[in-house]
Amino acid sequence: MPAAPFTRSALLRYAGVALVVGIPVLILVLLVLYPLAAIILQSIFPNLYALNPNITPSLGPLVHVLSNRLNYQAFGNSLWVSAVTALIASALGTALAVLAKRTDLPLRRAMDTLVWIVFFFPSFLIGEAWSLVIIRGGIPDQFLHFPDRFISWFFSPVGVIFILSLKTFPFVYLAVSAALRWLGSEFEDAARLSGARLWRAWLKINTPLLLPAIFAGGMIAFAEALSDFGTAATIAQSSNFALVTYQIYAAINTSPVNFALAAALSLLLFVAIGLAMLAQAGVQRRRSFQVISGRNRPARNVALGAWKWPALLFCALVFLLALFIPLGMCLVLSFLHAFGNGLTRSNWTLNNYSAALAQGSDSFAALVRTVELAFGAATVTTLLGMPIAFIIRRTQLPGRTLLSMFTLVTIAVPGIILACGYIFAWNAPYLEALGIGGPDGIQFYGTVWLLLCAYIGGSLPYATRLSIGGLEQVGTNMLETARVQGANIFQLMWRIVGPLLRANLVSIWLLVFTGVMFELAASELLYPPGEPTLPVQIISLFNDFKLGPGMALSMLTVAIVALALVLLRLLPWLVGQISKPMQRRRTAHVLADQTTH
Repeated sequence: MPAAPFTRSALLRYAGVALVVGIPVLILVLLVLYPLAAIILQSIFPNLYALNPNITPSLGPLVHVLSNRLNYQAFGNSLWVSAVTALIASALGTALAVLAKRTDLPLRRAMDTLVWIVFFFPSFLIGEAWSLVIIRGGIPDQFLHFPDRFISWFFSPVGVIFILSLKTFPFVYLAVSAALRWLGSEFEDAARLSGARLWRAWLKINTPLLLPAIFAGGMIAFAEALSDFGTAATIAQSSNFALVTYQIYAAINTSPVNFALAAALSLLLFVAIGLAMLAQAGVQRRRSFQVISGRNRPARNVALGAWKWPALLFCALVFLLALFIPLGMCLVLSFLHAFGNGLTRSNWTLNNYSAALAQGSDSFAALVRTVELAFGAATVTTLLGMPIAFIIRRTQLPGRTLLSMFTLVTIAVPGIILACGYIFAWNAPYLEALGIGGPDGIQFYGTVWLLLCAYIGGSLPYATRLSIGGLEQVGTNMLETARVQGANIFQLMWRIVGPLLRANLVSIWLLVFTGVMFELAASELLYPPGEPTLPVQIISLFNDFKLGPGMALSMLTVAIVALALVLLRLLPWLVGQISKPMQRRRTAHVLADQTTH
């Protein structure tokens, strides 16, 4: 009698593999690929998602973008502003990284922490804070009396570039810092032996070796500036300077709604950002400046001498402009009754915070709602990103190369583009035939669940790529040994990969949590009516000139993120401290047992 083709254990094993592999990939398709495909289809078939849909192709939306003066000006403005921003951010980030990693600059060890705080600080808050610093009649103006020319200069493209440069230089700093970690002193030592001065050795040798990292960080800064919505919605709007991200928002959020125009603008923006990311990947692939070898000398810090204090002043000025002035302005305004009354004794109050924390208030509801969404999105994204990364790097499943390319390309998708895709994809009339939407179907569009899915979809490519980086540190021998012992893919993930990459997973969770807490673009387009998130509520308060309550809510958001950062950084240390006595007792028990026998 022939043996049964499948035993019960084999079926359970195959079901486990399908569960671990299939569900994350299916979610990636539904939450990222499907909305992006909807944008492409909407831009080519303008009436595809209408009440009476048809599939007649038309290039009308793309022609409208190129023929309408405001639209093509906004796209052109975004391109040249982002290019200038990338150049300034590259110069700032490189200078700070070199000073922090390769000199004897005082307080240089604090640089990494300050850069990460700037990295997490949202652009819409920086833009709003700086607008209130410079505005006529503001608190600084009451004491300094800014010239009209200076105020006009700030509320112009110059101010937009200023804000974007302060927000994007951390990308270059992080890229150059990573490159400096592997750049030893042997090249500059050889140049010095040949008679070159130190500055010439750095200019002619080390700087060219760092160019791939500088270019990669600059391209990321360009893409981030091009896709930024916070600056476009604050200082750029105050300056009447059109940017493409705000044009996308206006096409959907004004009456009559122009979905076709929003899709066309989103497609062009995505193509521009995708080209920048492909250029960055191309530079990394063609990198010929090898600095890692078996003969690397340890990096030696450069003694700045008399230049120490000017360099420290430069660093202090950068962080004063990027962090301390906007953060200080937000903090001061959160304690004031009225912005225009200045710093008089009667103008100080705690009512802004008590109103924000009052149970039943809109601000408190937005605070609780956003924390819940951020916690849920961070947890789900972290759990999904690792299996997808495992499929790409540690399996031979067909399609893994395509999956890797897709997660790499979609990491550049801005939140506002993905949000547009969700509007087209999940509000389509044909979904009623599937039981989604309509009077009798499952209500998904316009609910908080759609917003949660948008957060997960926007964060999943980041989580996957970061998880791939962590998986590279896990040797294949360990996984092969576990497979020989009969471990399935679920056991590999749960018992080996997860514990080994605990720190990496915590960092991914924190990154997603922080990003969702400050996410403005997707929130503005997708939040359910009457259920705003924190960024939407903050912007609404600003628009109603309720600056004190808005800043109090902003400071509470910053405090929550800072608390999460501290707790997650302290958690491994606490676990280690708790486990040490247990390990000592276990060791003592083993030694005593060995002595007895």
